[in-house]
Amino acid sequence: MEEKERSTSKKIIILGAGRRGLSLAKKLISDGNDIVIIDHRQDRVEYAAGHLDCLGILGNGTDIVKLEEAGVEHAQAFVAVTDSDEINLVSCGLVSSSYPQTKTVAAIRSLVYTGPDGLKEGLLGIDYIVNPNAETAASIHQIIEQGVHGNIFGFVNSSLLLYNFQVVEGSDYVGSTVMQMRSKLDAIFIITSIMRSGTVIVPSGSTVIQGGDILTIVADNEEVRDILKTVGRLQKRPQSMVLVGASSLTRALLNRMGPAMRSKVAVVDHDEEVCRLFSERFREILVIHADITDEEIMSEEQLGNYDLLVALTDNDELNIITASYAKRIGIKRSIALIRENNNYVRMAPSLDIDVVISTTSATVESLLRYLRGSNVTSLHTLFGGQLDVYEFVIKAESTVSGKQLKDINMRKRAIVAGITDVNGTSLIPSGESRLNEGDTVLVAALHNASDLIQHLFG
Repeated sequence: MEEKERSTSKKIIILGAGRRGLSLAKKLISDGNDIVIIDHRQDRVEYAAGHLDCLGILGNGTDIVKLEEAGVEHAQAFVAVTDSDEINLVSCGLVSSSYPQTKTVAAIRSLVYTGPDGLKEGLLGIDYIVNPNAETAASIHQIIEQGVHGNIFGFVNSSLLLYNFQVVEGSDYVGSTVMQMRSKLDAIFIITSIMRSGTVIVPSGSTVIQGGDILTIVADNEEVRDILKTVGRLQKRPQSMVLVGASSLTRALLNRMGPAMRSKVAVVDHDEEVCRLFSERFREILVIHADITDEEIMSEEQLGNYDLLVALTDNDELNIITASYAKRIGIKRSIALIRENNNYVRMAPSLDIDVVISTTSATVESLLRYLRGSNVTSLHTLFGGQLDVYEFVIKAESTVSGKQLKDINMRKRAIVAGITDVNGTSLIPSGESRLNEGDTVLVAALHNASDLIQHLFG
């Protein structure tokens, strides 16, 4: 599908004022966009208009009059994130046919519309479709591959990893400069940011490390393993796992695993017919027809012998309770899925849950990647939105193309943390490193520098 000409408009219309719509609106407003939210429920429209700096319109996204009232003809993008696939499809199709200059984006759950490999070419003229289950499954699979560290993040085109490391009071690293810490850890990495007393800073080589600092480090996989080993936090990838809940998300996660990995997986679900279908679709897995709340099931099926439990039911509370209880019976690590209430994410550490995954966050990050530019291939937002870590592919027309890092002025608000060349070789850069067309670069930037970063690398 041909990319539409980039609009200079900062207006984005969001259809749906639910969790995804409000979360996306909040981030886009902080980027300086003019946001209009449309929803058919009066209470949602009033909440959006009252809590966010946006215009709220009561109406239906398939009503051309309401779309024109929202200013669709002047919008950069129209994003449909209601709970109905059909409404999202039809509204985007209507906008695409009537206002072809406006980009259309839709959240679609059903594979009936998109197919297992994503957006079908030319589907109603929609420019970008995000599947919440596919995005969440990709996030969970990546976390499993990296040893179930909730503070390690990967990228699409780079082998480099992003790792958050807290320096405890009394650590040998307290009082060291950033440059000295690299020598003490005897590893090749770059510290892209420091969270200190609730505020994120972009450090220089002379910045002194303090107790309680949370450092954001970028390094390749082996270097991250060496760092984790040095600080006593190395965890191997789990070899066996229990997936609780045989949902479409569970299916998407299993599809990402190879046969060897699936042979060490057990799936638990209370629905007999669903269990039968999973047994037929995935021959390698062990399917257990049972209610996970049955106090006998954990001992009868010896679930405590597994390395990892992933709670993937449609019930947030059940997922939190199951993931927490799993650790108490001997399962080494646990992951809980959150669909409805993102407030549970903050509860995870106190309940000994290793990682909490939010479908809302996974979906919104995918939408932001697209809306922030066609050359943004990954995006991680950290520390409550204070830090954005982009993965850009350098285009010939990029402002930074052909320049050495020492000649790029990012005003001490951002840092280039990694470069992957067209041959797939990744490195931690120095000031002498040059950015070339086709290179993939990792850029960590304070959120208030987003316009500057988009100008330089977009």
